[in-house]
Amino acid sequence: MLMKKIRVLAFIILASTVFADVVTVQGTGLGLTKDAAVEQAKRDAVEMGLGAYISSETVVTATSLTDNIYSKAAGFVKTFEIVTEKKTPDGSWEITIRAQVTDILDQVMQDEAAFQTLLNSMNRPRLLFLFREDNLIDKVPTDFAETKLMSVFHNKGFDVVDRQLVSAMRGKPDYEKALAGDVSAAAQIAIQLGAEIIVLGTAKISSGGKILSSPMFSGQADINGKIIRADTGEILAVVPQARGKKPHISESTAGINAVNDAADKLGKQIMRQLIEKWSTQQANFIKVFIILKNADFGSYMMFESFLKAQTVSGIRNAYAKSLNDGVAEYEVEFEGKAKDLAMGLTRTAPDGFSIKVTGLSGNRITTEIIE
Repeated sequence: MLMKKIRVLAFIILASTVFADVVTVQGTGLGLTKDAAVEQAKRDAVEMGLGAYISSETVVTATSLTDNIYSKAAGFVKTFEIVTEKKTPDGSWEITIRAQVTDILDQVMQDEAAFQTLLNSMNRPRLLFLFREDNLIDKVPTDFAETKLMSVFHNKGFDVVDRQLVSAMRGKPDYEKALAGDVSAAAQIAIQLGAEIIVLGTAKISSGGKILSSPMFSGQADINGKIIRADTGEILAVVPQARGKKPHISESTAGINAVNDAADKLGKQIMRQLIEKWSTQQANFIKVFIILKNADFGSYMMFESFLKAQTVSGIRNAYAKSLNDGVAEYEVEFEGKAKDLAMGLTRTAPDGFSIKVTGLSGNRITTEIIE
């Protein structure tokens, strides 16, 4: 029978609005683990302090009518402390925190304690830098942009893969493909070197020639970059172009100074986008990819329905993405961390078959149907 689906999106309202740099509020969260409860408490604190956008979606099919209510918090947690914690009779955790929340991203960017709190909450992901640099002045291979970018991120407290480990990959097929922009190849290198995040890009160093009536040369540089999750391929930040221009009596030095300037600008822009992405995810949800092995079409559809039913606490929505040779893939919007979702999947199962979690990496969960 032909199914007809109609989606009706209700108007968006602002639940509450507080205009202030920083607000101190309490938030309460419930989760299967202490960590999951803390993350939920953070979202609650942002909503209590700064409000949330609420939307309603009605999905009508030939056989059902479903109402879904979504909220999106608009703010960031600067710092927090646990006020109370307890275990409920079913083994879950209930946590209340006192948090400083703000709707201004610079409050997080400029506050070192807030910045480190955010990095810790994201499990301090390790970064891998892969840049192809064309030095048109010296006409020799250089890596000034990559070195500067590593310094920018390392100085802010990010964990960075040692350059010697990256250099050892030079000449290998995956390395050359990654420098050419192949995300899959870059992901393979990241996995080998234990990195969760890839910073991939290109840089070009050139000369503008001598500055008129001066012994100085004009060094110029153009650089671009993007940050990608190694496990899911999700793009976290993109800067299509950052430019640097510096004078010096030495043409080569002018070029080096220019590319350092461009790399510094790129690093700060990428970092800002990344922090905004992570902060927003903390206050709302992350995308988790679930792989289900030993699946057929029936179990593929049943597992999607199970996820959409939000039997596992924290799931906002789920989408069946593909089924190939018994391997199904789903994208799940989840309030918490991937390990919390994995924990939930170990405690419940869809009707008709059982599953077990066999792998967890970053935001990717591997499961399989138990025969």
